[in-house]
Amino acid sequence: MVIRASSTWNGGYSADLIVNNGTSQAVDGWRLSFALASTITSLWNANLSTQSGSYVVTNASWNAVVPAGGSVQMGFTGSGTLTTPGSCVFNNTACAISLQSGPSAPPPSPATSSITIDTIDPTAAGTRPVDQFSARLGSNAFTLRTGSATAPSFRVSANNPRVVSVAVSGSTLTVVGLTPGRGGLRIEDTATQSVRYVGVRVLEASGAAPGMPKYLSIGSVSEDTTDHLNYWRGFGSGEQNRFTDVRYIYLNGGPNNGWNTWGNFNGSRLVNYIRNSRQLGMIPYFVWYNIPEASESYFTVLQNVQNAAYMRAYFTNLKFALDLIKQESPDDFVGMIIEPDFIGYLAQNANNPASAIAAATRGAYDSGVLSTSADPQFADTVQDLVQAINYTIRKFTPQVSFGWQINLWASPATGWVTPVPGNGIMHKTRTAGISAGRLLIAQEAGAIAKYYLAAGIASHGASFVSIDKYGLDAAALSPTAATDPASATWFWNNDLWGNYLVFASALRQTTNLPVALWQIPVGHINSSRANNPNDPIGLFPDLANTTNRYEDSAPTFFYGDTFVTSGNRLSWFGTNQANDPSLSISGTTVTWGSHMQQAAASGVFTILFGPGVGISTTGIGAAPGDQAWWMTKTQRYLASPVPLP
Repeated sequence: MVIRASSTWNGGYSADLIVNNGTSQAVDGWRLSFALASTITSLWNANLSTQSGSYVVTNASWNAVVPAGGSVQMGFTGSGTLTTPGSCVFNNTACAISLQSGPSAPPPSPATSSITIDTIDPTAAGTRPVDQFSARLGSNAFTLRTGSATAPSFRVSANNPRVVSVAVSGSTLTVVGLTPGRGGLRIEDTATQSVRYVGVRVLEASGAAPGMPKYLSIGSVSEDTTDHLNYWRGFGSGEQNRFTDVRYIYLNGGPNNGWNTWGNFNGSRLVNYIRNSRQLGMIPYFVWYNIPEASESYFTVLQNVQNAAYMRAYFTNLKFALDLIKQESPDDFVGMIIEPDFIGYLAQNANNPASAIAAATRGAYDSGVLSTSADPQFADTVQDLVQAINYTIRKFTPQVSFGWQINLWASPATGWVTPVPGNGIMHKTRTAGISAGRLLIAQEAGAIAKYYLAAGIASHGASFVSIDKYGLDAAALSPTAATDPASATWFWNNDLWGNYLVFASALRQTTNLPVALWQIPVGHINSSRANNPNDPIGLFPDLANTTNRYEDSAPTFFYGDTFVTSGNRLSWFGTNQANDPSLSISGTTVTWGSHMQQAAASGVFTILFGPGVGISTTGIGAAPGDQAWWMTKTQRYLASPVPLP
């Protein structure tokens, strides 16, 4: 048995408890008791009780079995000083618990393929093959090996043909770097059916690692579930390829029993995500969402940030995430979107600037993450809390590109500049007209952004700002949206999406930071005339407007599409008060041109698509809810993406 300290602070600590089974027989059901001089305040991934002065830890339902030679791991926090436990008893047998110091490093993942790459993979016993390797522009040659006695027969494919081309002859793998960037390789030994996925990053001419693409990039929400990973690993060609520049996932649930406890070791959600993203040649982004826990509201987030114990745990948890990023990605790019909705709740409800709202920023120092002698002195206000979060990220992980979420709805009830319609600021042009309405939208966006700037979001090297579009497909939000989209808040027409880019442009101008769009829905407008390369009929089936198959207009606006419609839908989706030259109508056929160029000109540098809730339309996985409409459109766009200005 092992207890391994992961962090300490003045008056407390966090640690991992590892139950090892050194026998040749699996253990089914376990009970561990021990004495400890300090006080355990919380424990996750197991059950905790006290009995006769000892702590008693028993298995949870999902980790009752400890395999022969294996282990299970849980985490806990305590007050006082962590010392070596005594009186250890495991399933009625005396045992010993050793105390280890240092951060909690994940166990090495076993090699999933016998294929190795000479001079790239480590050779020491027990080490993992690399998830990603670097290549220069031009031709690079590597030697492939396999541990099988059978003579290998290799073949190789790549998922990002704009960045890298690959070929194999015998055991020689040739990687040609076409332009700086990333891609994933699938290396197969057909003789043994062994498969290896490994990422390749093509370096800049200077030898520097590539950052974000120099074009308007595309991302997708993606879990590390089997169906998601298998979908990405099904490399294709042309429009049937499966690649995006970015994958993003949520690190949420709060600091006490949240994201870091979900998995087979402390922090496995983050660690595995970086590893799998690197193998696929995609940039990992994390949505850091931990000021709320199980639920959120203005009162909840305010209560949490004003709770000293909560904020001490928060900074401990943040530092743990940053340590894992540094461990898994010491010299490579990682993105983070910080605390969606938090500042929006304050802007909308607090009636005060962030500098006048109390917050327990001292948790950064009480946790030991920051030092009062070596780091800036951040005060107990929300403004300083935001700056302390930014400073912490930049101090410990300079390779992380991070930005705060700005909410479309973050106006007070009366608006900063203009009254906001009940169905949202994007609808302002429907009453004020296009020219006057868009001016008011830009002014309102600027006023919202100024509140966020005064809260400190641009401090200490913040790289961008972000806005979302709710993440729930429009037809899922209103029972009448599909038949009467003009009555729906979120089923936007071409004009309202143009307003959205006006909002984004105002954020860019006010903050002087580029804009990431995220939680952009995947559903499209029905009766699409887009060619379906996966179906001999040649067209995509309509979305049924049921769970995971709802319509939305976001991808139709950004990628462009032609669709057939009538009645209320024709009137709404054919509306063009802005005289957008890319919109045309011929009878019941409507064409919206691509707006990627306009998005880039508005300051948008990446668009991260994906549902924010489980019922929304899915664009990836074992059976994409949209029958791969979104993925097909994505591959068409990435074949000739829009350069950033």
